[in-house]
Amino acid sequence: MRIGIFFVVDGVLISDTLSVEQCQQYGDYAEHGAHYDYWSKLEPTTVIESAFESHAYDYYPRGRVVFDVKNHQVKLYADHCIDATVLSAISAAFELPNNTRISYDEHYQCHRCNQMFVDDFDEMDE
Repeated sequence: MRIGIFFVVDGVLISDTLSVEQCQQYGDYAEHGAHYDYWSKLEPTTVIESAFESHAYDYYPRGRVVFDVKNHQVKLYADHCIDATVLSAISAAFELPNNTRISYDEHYQCHRCNQMFVDDFDEMDE
């Protein structure tokens, strides 16, 4: 089982994960990664990673997987526009158990889901 963050770029999963044992615990949760930090430090090596870097970090759908240490429960937080097929791929890539709880949080909203979204990169081109 893996814990961490993910992005879905043109249907391709980009993630930063660790095993539960390697993660830091914050309160009752084992977590890993920060979306902005990952995006800002990534040095693209593929076309998909280049597309990812060409927009603000929150342009593409994203989410995170955490482990509730107190209740021994895995939680997957995702953008509303991530469909069941991609959620299944995320579950497989993170090696998640069948009882993983999927939640949608307004924090995880891509440019399509967030009506107030402004792509900082678009403004710099003007």
